[in-house]
This record gives sequence, C-alpha cells and structure tokens, in this order.
Amino acid sequence: MIGNLIASPLHLVALLAALWAVVWYFRWRNSRLPPGPTGWPLIGSLLALGAMPHHSIAELAKRYGPILSLRIGNTTVVATCSASAAREFLKHNDANFLSRTLNAAAKHLAYDSHDMVWADYGPKWRSLRKICAVHLFSNKVLDEFRHVREKEVQILAAMLARDGKAGKSVGVGEALSVCMTNALGKVLIGRRVLEGGEDAGEFRGMVLEVMQLAGVFNIGDFVPSLDWMDLMGVAKKMKALHRRLDGFLQRILDEHACSSGAGGQGDVLSVLLRLKDDPVGLHGLDVKLTDTDIKALLF
Repeated sequence: MIGNLIASPLHLVALLAALWAVVWYFRWRNSRLPPGPTGWPLIGSLLALGAMPHHSIAELAKRYGPILSLRIGNTTVVATCSASAAREFLKHNDANFLSRTLNAAAKHLAYDSHDMVWADYGPKWRSLRKICAVHLFSNKVLDEFRHVREKEVQILAAMLARDGKAGKSVGVGEALSVCMTNALGKVLIGRRVLEGGEDAGEFRGMVLEVMQLAGVFNIGDFVPSLDWMDLMGVAKKMKALHRRLDGFLQRILDEHACSSGAGGQGDVLSVLLRLKDDPVGLHGLDVKLTDTDIKALLF
C-alpha cells in the first residue's frame, strides 16, 4: 500500500507539498521578524490585503503593533504604521534599508535597476546621487532654469485665459501636469515633451503605459519561482514598452551628441553627455557614465 502511494506521481507531489508547508511554517514561526499574521503556504497573507492594502495593513497594525511583518507570496515584507517607526527606518537607519528587492518594473523598464530609485546602495548609487545633486537639484541649477519655469507658467496662464474667454471647461489638474512636465523636459533635454507633434503623442502614450504597467499586480514579483513563466504577461508587455522607450531616448541622446559637437546646449542631458565623454569632469566620482546610466536617469 505504502509503495503504491509513493509510486503514484500525484501522491508524491502532494507529500512533497505537505513537507514543504511544514518546513515553511516552522521557519516562519522561528524567524526573528516583527509579529504578524502567519499566512498560508505559497500565497502568504496576500488574500488578507484585499483591494485596499493600506487600509488592511492599518487594521492589522491595531492587532500586531506599529511594526509588523507579512508574507506576500514568498516575499517577506515589513510594514511600519506610525510616524515614529517610519522615522527609524527612513531617517535614523536609512542606510540599512536603501536597497530594494527588484521587481519586473525595475528589470524591464528601469534598465535593470540602473536608475536612482532601484540601484543598490553603494559607490555607483552615491556617484549618481552626487551627479543629480550637483547638476540637477542645486540652487545654482534651479536659478539658471528659473526662466524656463516662468515661461511655462506664462503659457499655462495664457491657455487658461483663452479657454476661459471661449467658455471652455479646463481640467486644471491635467493642465498643471502638462506645465510641470514641459518645464522638466526643457530642463532635462531642452524641449517641451508634451507639445504638438508625433513625438509628443508617442511620448505621452508611453508615459501612460509606464504608469499603468508599473502599478499592475504581477505574481512573479511575489513568487519568484513563477517569474520565468510570466503567467500574467506583464513582463512581455514591459519588454515591448521598454524597446519603444529606449528607442525614443536613444534618438534624443544621438541628437544631443550631434548638437553638442556644434556648440552645445544648456540642458542637463548635455551636461551628462559631457561628463560621459570627459571622465575628469566627474570630479573623482567612482563611476564612469554610460548611455544606459544616462537614459535610466532621464527615465
């Protein structure tokens, strides 16, 4: 009888699954983690989060305290639900929590975590941060591009006045978003990215796709063993979008490389290209910029 059970593939799979569940349970119970719901094998506490995870976690915090741990699939997540606890993570001990677990968006959209958001904390991340601090966020740079922001606000005001006189309704939120995006585009790449034209429409469509795909639930992010299967087709869509986005950004880089040789421009991309071609200009930083780094920073 026992031999027949073991010989049956279905029963063998069931037995292995049961053994795995027992091992998983005891590892979870004995781990040095904050309190939290035990969850289920494979899916963890995924079902307990519901459609509004932030509300569900707030309710769980009432039972388990301001710092709790959750198993979402095979991934362990520690959530903080108070200002003092968040301050410990984000301010007092931030260096210990800077690196992030990569998901499909980091791999397929953010140039395999080459950007500031997903890059591991280390010499390269510090170098990229210094480049941004000096060439993008410094008071000197903000003052230099003040006229760009003022011009975009003037365009916005004129548009609102024109549509108001014509009796048209205006989506103020969308208008402000276009204003800020165009101002940022002028600073970064020297052009208004949401203006009329085929490129503007293409860029707007890609931005909307990025926002939509980055927020999609992907089972492979939480059960890594299933990632290669791409059960929900998310990775396939991200790869296709990345090819289009990369081509768009590469065209901009190529155009700037040509124009920089003919006299240069004053936007951030031109500065990054000069730093890439002249390592001395990095002021002793630990990293040499590549086209991939630059495109990831722009993204």
